[in-house]
This record gives sequence, structure tokens and C-alpha cells, in this order.
Amino acid sequence: MTSAPSPRVLLVEDEAFLRELVAEGLTDAGYSVFEASDGSAGLQALESDLQIDLLLSDIKLPDIDGYRVAEAGTALRPGLKVILMTGYAPSPLPPALESVVYRVLQKPFSLEALPGTIAAALGS
Repeated sequence: MTSAPSPRVLLVEDEAFLRELVAEGLTDAGYSVFEASDGSAGLQALESDLQIDLLLSDIKLPDIDGYRVAEAGTALRPGLKVILMTGYAPSPLPPALESVVYRVLQKPFSLEALPGTIAAALGS
């Protein structure tokens, strides 16, 4: 009997401390986490052959913003689940993302609740 593979999350966050906290919490919850420190690294991961089930990305990144990472990711990987994070006032999603973004998390958010949010986005 083999167990199902862990859901795989691509985490794109430029703040190293927050990225480490989120990655550790998700790993402890049973997720496989790939980390990217900016939008370019996130895009490279999405363009690679890595298996990724969900994109968890900050919106405001130093190079390519999270909206563009999400747009590229869903174009490259139809069906990719997306959760965005922001520390700024909520703004409307770009129209191209309205149907694909599961949720926009307002920072600071509950690290304890994050695995459940991801599970809900993945439908598991």
C-alpha cells in the first residue's frame, strides 16, 4: 500500500524570514514546498518540470509581481491552483486572474490556518 504523494506548493516570497516560516509550517503539515525568493525564480520553477499543485505567491515582489507570476503559471499549467498574499490594502484582482485565484490572504495571516486554506484550494 502506497500513500498519496504530498501536495506540492511553490512558495514565492521575497521576505526571507516569512518565506522560511511559511515553508516550515507547510512542510510540518505534510506539504512538499519549493521556495522562490522573487518572481523570476518563481517563473523559472513554473517553466521547469517540477510537479506543482499550488502557487502561493506574494503580490508585491522586487522584480516580477505576483499577478504576473500567477498569470504565467496558469497559462503554463492549466488547472494550477493559486493563492496570493499581500501586506497592502486589498485591490481588485486583474480580470485574467478573477477565475483562477482561490483567495488573497491579507498579511499578517494565521500560519496555523494556512494548511487548511491550501487543502480547501486543492479540494482535498
